[in-house]
Amino acid sequence: MLLALGGLFPSWTDSHEIATKHCASHTNGIAHFCWFDPIVHLPNVLWQGGSSLLAMIMLFNIYKGIQLLTRHQNFQAALRMVSRLDHKAGVYRIASKYLFVFSCGLFTPRIFISTQLMDQLSVKQLDVVLAHEQAHCRRRDVLHRLLMNLAALFHFPALRRHLLADLALSQEQICDETAVLKVRDRIFVAETIVNLARQLNTRIPEQDIGTTAFNGSHIDVRIQQLLEPPKPVSRSSIFYTVLFFSILFSGMLAVTMPLHHLI
Repeated sequence: MLLALGGLFPSWTDSHEIATKHCASHTNGIAHFCWFDPIVHLPNVLWQGGSSLLAMIMLFNIYKGIQLLTRHQNFQAALRMVSRLDHKAGVYRIASKYLFVFSCGLFTPRIFISTQLMDQLSVKQLDVVLAHEQAHCRRRDVLHRLLMNLAALFHFPALRRHLLADLALSQEQICDETAVLKVRDRIFVAETIVNLARQLNTRIPEQDIGTTAFNGSHIDVRIQQLLEPPKPVSRSSIFYTVLFFSILFSGMLAVTMPLHHLI
């Protein structure tokens, strides 16, 4: 905001005849905004303050990003030590009395499941769970979520939580649809999600940065999507949306050029 105000200030002062962009103290004949004009000390402070604040935020976010990557790498190393590959199922089993299943990894994601849960699931339920997690792996959702975590550090906390929650929901819904294609039964997938959401109450320590778990967020919204018939995309909505943005863009062009020459 400070940088934007500082950038608009030269044209505003010139249009109100407070200061001029055509500096008379320089004889090179090039029209420019002179920072030696006393009236521009305020925007100069705005630019310097805004740039300093932006640099501090970027340095802080770089530090937080390095922390996130370090924690994720440490978590992956711990998983490799305690897991064992099940070649038949194509997953990594972890001997544990707790019930959990999740995918982890940035560029080569893998599925990790507890032996207790794998022994407890029926064949069809296991197909749903594995199809869901395999979709996460193919799409590299862990990597996308981690990148979004880093990018969202530039936003306010409330907006950051909202963006990350929307991303997590969209990822889970896409993977739920993949599981439906596997078993050809939307109701059974919904029932499996509900049943496992009640049992998979063990939270993964690093779930916020490095995993996508089957018992993810927005269980109620995911169930509603599975039980309701898919709604076709309205052609009229697409048409009016394109028309609206076309008119908006044309109007901006029509207003910008005369305003530019006026200033």
